[in-house]
Amino acid sequence: MKIKKYIFAFALCMGSLTSCVDLDIPPMNIVGDNDIFGSTAGVTSYMVRLYSTLPVEDFRYSHVNMFFSGGSNFAQPSCLTGEAISRDTKGAEVETANYWDAAYALIRETNYFIETLPKYADSHSAAEIESLLGEAYFIRAYTYFALVKRYGGVPIVNTVIDYPATVSIPETQLFRDSEEAVWDFISSDLDYAIAHLSAKNQKGRANKYAAAAFKSRTMLYAGSIAKYNDVNEVYNDARICGIPANRAADYFKQAYEASKIVDEGGYALYKGDWATNNKDAQYTNFVNIFLKDTEENIFVKYFDYPDCVHSYDCFAQPTQTSTGGSNTEICPTLDFVEMFEGFEKDADGHFANMNTEGYYKLYETTMEPFKNAEPRLRATVLLPGDEFKGESIEIRRGIWVGEGDKISPLLPSEDTYGFYDDYSAYANDATSLLKLASRESQNTDANAIQLKDGTMMKRAGKSGTVKNQEIGCTVSGFLIRKYLNPEQKNTTWNQSVTDWIDIRYAEVLLNRAEAAMELAAAGSVTDDAGKNYVEEAFRCVNLIRERAGATLLASSAETSIDVVRIERRKELAFENKTYWDLKRWRIIDDEQSTRRYRTLQPFFAADAMKYFMDIKEQEYGYTYTYDTRNYYQQIPTGEITKNPNCKQNPGY
Repeated sequence: MKIKKYIFAFALCMGSLTSCVDLDIPPMNIVGDNDIFGSTAGVTSYMVRLYSTLPVEDFRYSHVNMFFSGGSNFAQPSCLTGEAISRDTKGAEVETANYWDAAYALIRETNYFIETLPKYADSHSAAEIESLLGEAYFIRAYTYFALVKRYGGVPIVNTVIDYPATVSIPETQLFRDSEEAVWDFISSDLDYAIAHLSAKNQKGRANKYAAAAFKSRTMLYAGSIAKYNDVNEVYNDARICGIPANRAADYFKQAYEASKIVDEGGYALYKGDWATNNKDAQYTNFVNIFLKDTEENIFVKYFDYPDCVHSYDCFAQPTQTSTGGSNTEICPTLDFVEMFEGFEKDADGHFANMNTEGYYKLYETTMEPFKNAEPRLRATVLLPGDEFKGESIEIRRGIWVGEGDKISPLLPSEDTYGFYDDYSAYANDATSLLKLASRESQNTDANAIQLKDGTMMKRAGKSGTVKNQEIGCTVSGFLIRKYLNPEQKNTTWNQSVTDWIDIRYAEVLLNRAEAAMELAAAGSVTDDAGKNYVEEAFRCVNLIRERAGATLLASSAETSIDVVRIERRKELAFENKTYWDLKRWRIIDDEQSTRRYRTLQPFFAADAMKYFMDIKEQEYGYTYTYDTRNYYQQIPTGEITKNPNCKQNPGY
């Protein structure tokens, strides 16, 4: 029955909501081990405890509140990477909370499970014991990954530290292990999980293929650090920041081989709504990847109303379809949109908004320039004028009332930041040829512009843009589409139940492609089965591109590490992966060096009765400069105070 299928998922999520923890389980300090480990129900309850605090970076994660932050998430990870901008993320921000004490609390609980469950072997079958232990090793590896990707080398604790019963305070003050040792520990734990986990498990729990898929992610990360990181911090004879470069190929090989194990599990790219040469079907198919439970899903965080909810459909919602709360916190940048194909670009690969005479190109609708866009783009980004919830999402910055159809650039340069409203030619509304709404309350019928056909048009669209936001509107000319549920009627806080796909098969293929290209770059030609690495990367990328509705690569000669990276950034956008990718590639500081992201602003030309697009930097003028110290984040100062053996990361 459906209810039974979701029991674990509901309980898991309830355990992570501090306001509604009720698993009908007595506190652990009251019940004995026999009550927990002596029955299937007890063991399941313990697993719920472990999964409920697993550091999954889902809808409720933000770089300000970290994990499990219900309600409002004004700070979105995608607004740290150039995928999107927001009125509330004002530059190259970093995690302001920490993940240390909670991680080691989860590690302790997991170690206790690993040590204690075998003592109750008579209460469970050998197969159950084996799979449950594999699951615990997966959870421990998942937790250490959350630590090492933030801090580098951390203390490896693989047994229960029984303080204060048998261990003194000095014995708890551990030195940091080398970063290399932590990655190897994660690899070992995942090998155990792959070997012992069952092929199938309850919804929301890991199986052997989830462990293999996760290993492909973690070892790809480790290989990148070995190859691209140049920080070398040694303390107590351990390199706590950095991995020897000669380990890179080994880690990439592990990532590659782990990805192949997943193929045995019957997973596939979802194409249930897909059709050849049908952009609408391909668009619908990509939308539904994130709204259906499909064969692509490998490891998922499930939600259900009212016990386990989030607010994505609130803070990501277009203003015109919102029923309350905040909205439009995720506004994709033009820089991100330009990664895709299917619309006119100039010689530099930028959106071509000007004609050969130096005037704006004119369009019948704001969707016209995107009519041939890659379906995956439409399914990822709400383009100006596209349909959502039965409405055309109206994005307009203002109305040009000058005569003729030859319209020169509104501003001296697209690099100019600041608001159109503050530019001298448009500051006086009475004389300005550019009619703008300075705030949402002024975007009214009373302030509308009469067009030459007699109709009245509000200055800004229903979904933006204005200078002074009171509720919310796009700040980039685009809105987010991925994961938005058109069936979600109530879009106020804590109403959303869309499931979070933490690992899907598309990521596994991209992990394999990247690892293959890295191995090829290091001089390897074929894998252990005789497959050519470049050809395999080419095959994987084209599987992704075909499903996306993109043009296929013509041959393996077109495949490169950069091609794979761009494909990854498009396919996995807004899934909280890009930030960590940019960090492991060690390129985010290059991309964000006094960087201001670009926007596409639609305007209506009243005399021509057509639209044109202006390109400019974000009007707020937020500047992104990434501090390279943050490749290794600051260890919580409280931990340094408690433990004099724990060396702080460099630069703090």
